[in-house]
Amino acid sequence: MSGKKLVDTKLVFDESFFREEERLGFTISSMMKRAWAAQLEVLLEIDRLCKQLNINYYADFGTLLGAVRHNGYIPWDDDIDICMLREDYYVFLRESPDLLDKWYDISSVYNDPERDIVKARVINGRHINFDKSFLDKFHNCPYVVGVDIFPVDNVPDGDDLLQELKDSLSFLLKVEASIPEEGPYEEDVLQIVEDIENTFGLPIDYNNRLRHEVKKIYDILSAIYVEDDTEYVGCMMAIAAEMGLYRYKKQDFVPYKRVEFENITIPIMKCYKEVLLSCYGQDYMTPKNIGASHDYPFYKEQIIGLKDVMEKEYNKEFEYDFVEEFIEMKVEEVINTANDSL
Repeated sequence: MSGKKLVDTKLVFDESFFREEERLGFTISSMMKRAWAAQLEVLLEIDRLCKQLNINYYADFGTLLGAVRHNGYIPWDDDIDICMLREDYYVFLRESPDLLDKWYDISSVYNDPERDIVKARVINGRHINFDKSFLDKFHNCPYVVGVDIFPVDNVPDGDDLLQELKDSLSFLLKVEASIPEEGPYEEDVLQIVEDIENTFGLPIDYNNRLRHEVKKIYDILSAIYVEDDTEYVGCMMAIAAEMGLYRYKKQDFVPYKRVEFENITIPIMKCYKEVLLSCYGQDYMTPKNIGASHDYPFYKEQIIGLKDVMEKEYNKEFEYDFVEEFIEMKVEEVINTANDSL
């Protein structure tokens, strides 16, 4: 991230925003509120770049539902999801690394060999950070936070073409799941990857992790109709996984308006109601806490990572709760030290 400039912007929150709070019977901790604020900083940066690049993005999945139903986060949600049409997504992947503020980085299947998920993510670091300037910028949240960006692809006209694409994507997922995380690889694994390379006419880097290479092929194949004038667009990974319809008229996947989301606004697409119906059903305006698709809170994995480091360093076991409290105590220590020096 060397050479990046500092963009001197920061969201302003009333201190009451960061207090522990109960919404719809769900308790939101003070640290989660700080994580929300940090994520909004990332979103603000994405918004700035999209305006600069003259491309569009939209709230998606739980973030879209939260924007429409709660004017902010769903109380039990802990992340931000947005989407872009594939053409804009490619522009963002290509241009943003040189334009992002110094605090941020972008990770995708194309520039990060460790990322096997076919969505991009703008992040504010790679590890827990207790630096005062970092804590100042991200509202005393020491954790790595980010915003997920889902590509929305042209869906081929005709059921046969769509089924053929879905079958290919499903096959690639099965192959990827069968490949060991790391090499060296058995001959049968190398053979099936070579068959994929020949079948789809897309090059494989055999010096890279092969699971990653197959996932990259998956994303490239998802975008195969990017230059076609199709009637529909959709989230191809969701369509391939038979998660729902997730297919919308391209003429309706255009900017509609910006709606309130906590203390900012976020754009939604014209067909936002159809998107919410596809994702959440007819009663999407009725709150239901059915849990997240990952462990809550999202930073649990980071706490466990620090726990592992501490156990190796001190050759003793630590309770998860102790490590979590240690992190919050460390943040308070940095804040108090800064205040004492004023």
